[in-house]
Amino acid sequence: LFYRVFFSAFNVGEYRRKACKDGEFDFFSPYNVKGTKIREYRMRSFGYRGHGEILDATNTTRSRRRLLVDFCKRAVLAPAFRVFFVESVCDDPDIINSNITEVKINSPDYKGIMSEEEAIEDFTKRIENYKLQYEPLDEEIDDDLSFIKVINAGKSFYVHNVKGHIQSRVVYFLMNIHLLPRSIYLTRVSFVF
Repeated sequence: LFYRVFFSAFNVGEYRRKACKDGEFDFFSPYNVKGTKIREYRMRSFGYRGHGEILDATNTTRSRRRLLVDFCKRAVLAPAFRVFFVESVCDDPDIINSNITEVKINSPDYKGIMSEEEAIEDFTKRIENYKLQYEPLDEEIDDDLSFIKVINAGKSFYVHNVKGHIQSRVVYFLMNIHLLPRSIYLTRVSFVF
């Protein structure tokens, strides 16, 4: 429930872990036909479970994003979904390394399956696979799309074409979430007599 709207979430990684054993980086290669077919199939069945949907996936190409938008505009989804993309862009090596060592090596893809060093190497290769096909959201090319870019874990944001209350609340939420460690200071007032 998010601002009185029911949402269901679909995580492509969880689906992949159930659908096949290929947990390593090559599943995400643009040259892996089996992996691509599994991701495309699941995306096509998206949208039938709730009032709102969250698709947690790396839709790194314009054609994949356009396929998702076109699907959500079909008449079978009356009324059609308003699609809002959240793009997380990170080129800060410190944040990337911190994310890999603090989060990714403990994910179900790696924990108990690979050593820490193997997991770091595998996820680094996965990032390289994403880079091979990545096409960023662009305000000119993707002028009709609604999106927010979260850059380097919230150091900056780019918001484009926000439509409606829910999208604006998502923007507000994302701009106020803190992903990086920070200091919180607590003080106690003491009276001296």
